[in-house]
Amino acid sequence: MLFEIIFLSFGILLIVSAAANILRNMRIKKKGILVSATVVDIHRTSRAGKNKSRMQYHPVFEYRTDCGPVKTRGSGAVAVKHPVGTVLQIRYDPQRPEQILVGEPVAAGHITPICIGIAFTIGSVLSMIGVKPLKLGGSALYLVFAGMLLLFAMIIFAIVKSLRGAKNKFAQHVLSEQTAKNVLVAAKNENSTITFQFVNGNSINYVVPEWVYNDLRAGDWGNLTFQGSLFIRFEQTYR
Repeated sequence: MLFEIIFLSFGILLIVSAAANILRNMRIKKKGILVSATVVDIHRTSRAGKNKSRMQYHPVFEYRTDCGPVKTRGSGAVAVKHPVGTVLQIRYDPQRPEQILVGEPVAAGHITPICIGIAFTIGSVLSMIGVKPLKLGGSALYLVFAGMLLLFAMIIFAIVKSLRGAKNKFAQHVLSEQTAKNVLVAAKNENSTITFQFVNGNSINYVVPEWVYNDLRAGDWGNLTFQGSLFIRFEQTYR
C-alpha cells in the first residue's frame, strides 16, 4: 500500500504541476503585456542519459517593463532555436515580469507530464482497490481501452490546434532586420500602438513598449528599425 500511495502522490503532483503551468501560460497569453525582447545569451544545461549527457539550450531574454529592464531564461531545447541577437515578440506577466510566453503553444512541454501522471494515478488507484489488469473482464477491458483512446485523441487534438495557432507567430523570426529613415510618428493609438508613416506615404501600425509609447508624440521624426511585423526601436531625430 505504501508504494501505491507514493506513486499516486507522484502522479497527482505531475498532473497538478503541469496543469498549473498551462493555466499560467493561458493567463499570460490573455492578459500578458506584449514587448520586444532580445536574446542576449544562451544558457546551457546538461541532462544525464543512458550513454551520454544531453545538452539543453536556454535562451536568455532581455526586455523592458514598467519596472525597468528584465532578464529571464526561456525554456530549453536540444538545439539553439534563437541565436544571440535575435529580436522577437514575447508576452510577460505584469505581476511577475520574469514569467514569459514566447509564442509557443500554452501546453508545450506539459503534455508528457500529464500523460505520465495519469498513468501513475490510474495504475495506483487500480492497485489500491485490488483490481488487476489480467482479472478484468472483456467489457471492463473495452471500457478502459476506449477511455484511454479518447484521452489520447483529445490530447493530440489540443496539440495540433495549438501548433497551428503558433505557426504564423514563428514565421516572423526568419525576416531580416530593416531600418527606415525619416519616418513620421503619425498617430498614437490605444493599447500602446503607434502609426508610423514612411516617406513614400505608406503607414504601418506597431505595438511598442510602454516607455516608447509614453516618450513619443504625434509629429516626431526618426529612424524606425523593424523586423517584419515586429517593432525593434525608434531613434528620434526631430521633434
